[in-house]
This record gives sequence, structure tokens and C-alpha cells, in this order.
Amino acid sequence: MSLFDSEKGRLGAGTAPYPLHRIRDDPDHATQSHADHMEALIGATRRALEKSGVDGQQVAAMAIDTTGSSVVPVGEGLRPLDDYYLWCDHRAWEEAAQITDAARQTGLAAIEWCGGTYSSEWGFAKLLHWLRHNPAKRERMVTALEHCDMAAAVLCGVTDPAKVSRSVCAMGHKWMWNRSLGGFPPDEFLAGVDPLLAGMGAKLSGC
Repeated sequence: MSLFDSEKGRLGAGTAPYPLHRIRDDPDHATQSHADHMEALIGATRRALEKSGVDGQQVAAMAIDTTGSSVVPVGEGLRPLDDYYLWCDHRAWEEAAQITDAARQTGLAAIEWCGGTYSSEWGFAKLLHWLRHNPAKRERMVTALEHCDMAAAVLCGVTDPAKVSRSVCAMGHKWMWNRSLGGFPPDEFLAGVDPLLAGMGAKLSGC
């Protein structure tokens, strides 16, 4: 966290660590906790304010930078149902291959915006992997969020998942959203990949 003045430049900075969760027997597994992220953000912000000698009430705006291609399923109240699937979490490689095959077979135009191949780092693949491996939590899932959108929503006090604003960059090739193509891929395509994805486009509101 760095604190800047428009005329004086950087006034102070602070950092705070947070853990990465790996599994020795599964090299594709890489997650982080939302609670750990928020605790680190608070700690880093506090240190930056202390070093700069600035009252927090004087801060006029915040800019954030987060890890891309990191997805978290959330329930009511924007409560995370699990850890973030980080960009380097590649457990969803089979799901990504299924999406790619289905897109090519059906001629889905959105796949061309992804370079012709859907990645295991991207939203629908990670979400489908989570849905398949967490049947007890499925009914509680309201939507899934990219790290950038989750962080911005928390800082802005947004608790209604339907009112979260989505990053165009994150939702573009990573979730195959394209305004000129009607938004997300059609529900019949998503349900054709796996019935667990049926209706998911509607749940990803905010674009």
C-alpha cells in the first residue's frame, strides 16, 4: 500500500504478507483466502498511514491492483464460500478442454476472442470445477467473482451480489462476455457443457 499526494508525491508505504495454499500431492492446486487478503490490506494500509503521518479521513480516493484470473464463489451478503482459485491454479484443465471442444463444435463466436482455446485459468472452467467438487455448497452459491471485483465491492461497502460492478477486462476473454455477441455465451451452450452451468450467465450480473 502506497499513499500519494498529488503535489508531494509518495508520502508513505506499508506491506503485509498473506499465505499461499498449495498441496504437495496436487501441483495444480493454488488458492488464497479472502479473509487473509482483507487482513493484509488493513495491515498494509495502517502501516502506510502511520509512516506518512496522514489521518485516514484525509484520503480522497483509492486505486487497487489485484491478482487476475482469480475466482471466488460467493453466497448471500457477498460471503465467500471457498478460497480464491488463483490464476496459477490449473485444476480446471479438464473443464477448460470441455469448454474449448464444445465451443469449436458449436461454432461459438466468443471462443475466437479467447484465441481459440479456453484456459484453465479462466472463469467458467474454474467455476465448473468448483461446482463439480463442492456439491454441498452449490445451493448457497449466488454468483462468482473475480478478485478485482470482490476487492472493489468490499471497499465500497457493497454486500448485494447483484449490485457488484464487473471489470470489463476480467469478464471479457476470461468469461467470454462480449456486448456485440449478446453478453455471455447462450445458456444452451453453457448447459450443454455441463447442466451445472445452466443459468450461470444470469447470475453473473453487473456487466
